[in-house]
Amino acid sequence: MTENRVLVFSRLFHRLAEIALGLAIVFIPWRLRTNLFTQPIPPIYGDYTDGLVFLSDFFLVAALIFWSFDLLLLRRRVLLGPRLLAFALFGLTGMALVSAIFSINPLISIYHALRLVLFAGMYLYLVNEARSLRLFVWTAAGQVILQAWVAIAQSLQQRSLGLQALGELELDPAWFGVSIVGVQGARFLRAYGLSDHPNILGGCLAFGLVVIAVWVASRRSIWNGLLAAVFFAGLLALFLTYSRSAWLGFLAGILVAGALTWLVRNRSPFYREIWQRGFVLCLAAALLLAPFLWGNADLLGVRFNRSGSYQGAPEEQRSTNERSALNQAANQIFVDNAFLGVGIGTAPLALMQARPVFPYFYQPPHNTLLNAALETGITGAAFYFLLLIGPWLLLWGRRRSLAVTSELIALSGALAAISVVGFFDYYPWLLAPGRFWQWLLWGLWAASYQKSLLPQALTPPSSVLKTTLSNAVSSPSVAIPSVVPESDVSQSVAQVNHA
Repeated sequence: MTENRVLVFSRLFHRLAEIALGLAIVFIPWRLRTNLFTQPIPPIYGDYTDGLVFLSDFFLVAALIFWSFDLLLLRRRVLLGPRLLAFALFGLTGMALVSAIFSINPLISIYHALRLVLFAGMYLYLVNEARSLRLFVWTAAGQVILQAWVAIAQSLQQRSLGLQALGELELDPAWFGVSIVGVQGARFLRAYGLSDHPNILGGCLAFGLVVIAVWVASRRSIWNGLLAAVFFAGLLALFLTYSRSAWLGFLAGILVAGALTWLVRNRSPFYREIWQRGFVLCLAAALLLAPFLWGNADLLGVRFNRSGSYQGAPEEQRSTNERSALNQAANQIFVDNAFLGVGIGTAPLALMQARPVFPYFYQPPHNTLLNAALETGITGAAFYFLLLIGPWLLLWGRRRSLAVTSELIALSGALAAISVVGFFDYYPWLLAPGRFWQWLLWGLWAASYQKSLLPQALTPPSSVLKTTLSNAVSSPSVAIPSVVPESDVSQSVAQVNHA
């Protein structure tokens, strides 16, 4: 195959991988899925014991296949990203595989361990190929707007919209098991969108909205008005999920992004402009939400137990008691299985075995670190904890030499958001949408961090590809360096192999 033909096919596979990953991001919250296997273990909810394959999984697998072809054509070396994060991520993946060997249900654990292997592949793809947040921002915006209009319509009509062909659940606030907010005997439906649960939808919206907000604040573009409209629609949908963890995560993400921008404001007028435009965007969002906050004050009061409102809302009281009981039981199971855990993905089954009589649904504890410890043992939990704090350790360690770009600020805010959610819910650890977001953000953050370490040699992408192609003929281990997009040229940063 001639060099020109190799280059053409390489570009084709590169672009196909980008498109496939973009579609995977759009479909992250969607509950459309098929089963690899079913394993009914009543009374445990079937989604905890079945092997589910989601629409986003198909596109992610396609993206990694296309990327593999691209790598083979150019014989490129795969970079691992910052050493600290790579060590923790692959250590956690290894412990997940080990836990499957000793699992109380090997089939479930093998399925979940292989999912972590898949997401580790996505992490590597992002570390090596994510040159800009532009693709991610627009696909995240697509995810947000597709879910937002469904969520808002569900909340207004207080029922499902008949979109079951697209994966929508059949919803009626009068039905048992449907997530609602109860006020004085009335049952108000929380917005599901096309997801499995309002908490999952809320988290997906929150993580994307943090990045979109910083992107809009950091760029002067004719498309900012459209992205701002998506941001406002997504923010309203986030409110209507009534997900407290997602609300707190979003606020934490915005505060962290704002704090990082403020800390570096004296380095360049660029940062002061980001902070000012971001403040205006948040102020406009607050004005937009104000009427909805005022009109739904009773529902907000119930969610935050204002004036002891839980006494008149048995659903809220049950939810609080359930989380406490789950966490206490999980702690005891962890103590009994601290070395290797019970096997990744098997927390509900372990709870059923340990507590045959239990007044609540069998489900994982509502804390991601506790889940990691319970399922993969103390070593797996240590790797997971290192992944949670690793980005902040790297930011602190390089605080004087790091070129803090708007992309790094946005992704740091999103990481803060998902970390906060993980204190109160388990889906960033166990469920496919949460896992996808968590590993996606780790990969994007690692890529952005690498580009922020050294001044960028502004080499056109075509020159980089041609140079790499000619070098690949004589050396099978040449890596394509990442190129900063034109929108970030003013910040002059570069990718290096390791932290």
